[in-house]
Amino acid sequence: MIDENISVEYKKSLSQLKEGVISLSSMLNKNKKCELYFGIGPDKKPYKMDISKKTLSDISNEIRTNLKPLPLVIDINVVNIENVDVIKIYVEGNDTPYSAYGRYYVRVDDGDIPMTNAQLQKFFEEKEDNYSKWEEKPTDFTIEDIDEELLIDIIRKANESGRLNYVYRDVKEALTKLDLIDVNGKIKTAGYYLFGKGKPITLKEAYYPTDTRTDFGEVKEFKGNIFECIYEGISYIQNRISYKAEIVGVERIETPEIPIKAIREIVVNSFAHSKYDIKGDFNQIIIYRSSIQIYNPGSIYKNLDPMKFASGEVGSKIRNILIASVLYKCGYIDAFGTGFDRTFTLCIKNNVDYEYINDEFGFKFIFYRDKEFLNDKINDKINDKINNLDQVIINEIRKNKYITIPVLAKKLNKSSATIYRHLKYLCKMNILIRKESRKNGFWEIIE
Repeated sequence: MIDENISVEYKKSLSQLKEGVISLSSMLNKNKKCELYFGIGPDKKPYKMDISKKTLSDISNEIRTNLKPLPLVIDINVVNIENVDVIKIYVEGNDTPYSAYGRYYVRVDDGDIPMTNAQLQKFFEEKEDNYSKWEEKPTDFTIEDIDEELLIDIIRKANESGRLNYVYRDVKEALTKLDLIDVNGKIKTAGYYLFGKGKPITLKEAYYPTDTRTDFGEVKEFKGNIFECIYEGISYIQNRISYKAEIVGVERIETPEIPIKAIREIVVNSFAHSKYDIKGDFNQIIIYRSSIQIYNPGSIYKNLDPMKFASGEVGSKIRNILIASVLYKCGYIDAFGTGFDRTFTLCIKNNVDYEYINDEFGFKFIFYRDKEFLNDKINDKINDKINNLDQVIINEIRKNKYITIPVLAKKLNKSSATIYRHLKYLCKMNILIRKESRKNGFWEIIE
């Protein structure tokens, strides 16, 4: 047996199956083809193991579920080495980068190393048809034009996600760490669109009580940077859809008509892949009585069907490489190319019909609303009264004015989206006010 190298890996037993899938991703990213053996130890000696059809099926399912996109070739066979049956897996594919369990790795000698930001960016830059030239273009904006509180918050999230290891010191160093400063010290266009104070993006929002635009409705424009627009877009939909409420034991359980996670996936996707330099076209969110439509300028790469991304047939084709990289690092994006899969799965699980339209102008995703939700008498949209959950939140804030939304959500067994919605309402009703910065802020109850 040869030594482990950039395209060969040995695992003594199937207890290392996850590590084996990670090795497949790193070797594919390095060499585009590789071999993985189960039943061979680090000493290159074979070890007996029980192998059945179910064993091979379980290995295949693990690979196909967690290695994205699916390689062109996946061969799993039992081979005899020194009179011992072991499992040999041969994988081949050129649609790099490949991820394992939502993370990206690269092979260094015989080890699997998490990719750096620069390595991951290089993979996507080598693909055709992206917007890198626009993103890389230097601006005349200065450090004073960057929202430092937002930048600190995103750096914190990136560290918490395990995708960045950096202690924040100052704006310029942080932007450099995210590759948003060019060699001449200029802030790149992507950096300003992500963190700029000057509201570089317009998000058009509309709400109509019927299914046509002829009836009176709410039409507005929101201006902000990418993170502000993502936050606004999710909140806009979240506060205008219907919720059912039921009491389970002593808990009040709220169920939205469309899964919030699915809405979040599509909204984040719309800003990650938008073509921002198209004049006169904007990201849009339109809510009708029967549907919710989310649109972004710039069609999907080569008009590929999103189902191909969801199935893992093709890997993600990133248009805005720098923007997507930052969104990935802070956890807004999981593994590239898997957002549609999660959205479709959530919709099917919750009986939500959907449609998508991809043309030369842009991409539109449509969630169809459930009439039973719309007509349900126990619809639980927040009204002008303080309900039980509002009061519980206020009581928790009395105990700890520095409490955060994730902590409240965990403590009260609610989603972060639900807690955010109630906090926003309490602030709107002048019952709560948020003081100081995002980093060191606290809640104040207005008596």
